[in-house]
Amino acid sequence: MPTVLITGADRAFPLALASRYATLGWQVIAAGSTVIDARLKERFGDLVESVHYDPLDESSAEKLAEWLGERAIDVIFLDEGIPDTDDRPPEAIGAEHWRPIMLANTYAPLRLASLLETNLKNGEHKILAAVSSHAASIGDHDGSRGFAYRASKAALNQMWRNLSVEWRPWGCICLLLSSDGIENAENHGPDEIVARLQSFVGSVSSEQSGLHWTYDGQPIPW
Repeated sequence: MPTVLITGADRAFPLALASRYATLGWQVIAAGSTVIDARLKERFGDLVESVHYDPLDESSAEKLAEWLGERAIDVIFLDEGIPDTDDRPPEAIGAEHWRPIMLANTYAPLRLASLLETNLKNGEHKILAAVSSHAASIGDHDGSRGFAYRASKAALNQMWRNLSVEWRPWGCICLLLSSDGIENAENHGPDEIVARLQSFVGSVSSEQSGLHWTYDGQPIPW
């Protein structure tokens, strides 16, 4: 039975993604910084395991890795971080505002991924997906503000690009998925969006590693 680990599963979309994988018969490890919706466990029973993970607490990542041991994980989907609430002009941005956004959105995913390298190696699919944003794209975004958030996601993209090269020898596929494509998709209900995302992640090849994609597999320029 394949296994997927999903962080941020205490929020709506990662929770729906967890439900999708469990419906397909996957073993789901749902991680979040607050309590996971009990209905997920009630519906799927032993197919779902809940575990605590807080991206702002480095010891939380270490405890999660220790709890997993060398258990095989086929797909890791990282969607835990600080959302786009940064609307400050540049003169109003200080280190106290910048630091937690960069920590949660850039450092924390890289740190957790590094701790779970063995788990991915032991899995069959070896897919490491992280949620990024159109706001990280220099070539496809002309908005204003959001300085810290944009920087954090652009840095995440670069880290995943690095990982795609670093971990290529053992077959890891590193994906960046835009949350904007998920949240703003028109003419598609949430179930269809989740299904398209899961289908795309399940069909990727090594040629798509290290690149930025919409939820349904359209490339996003750097």
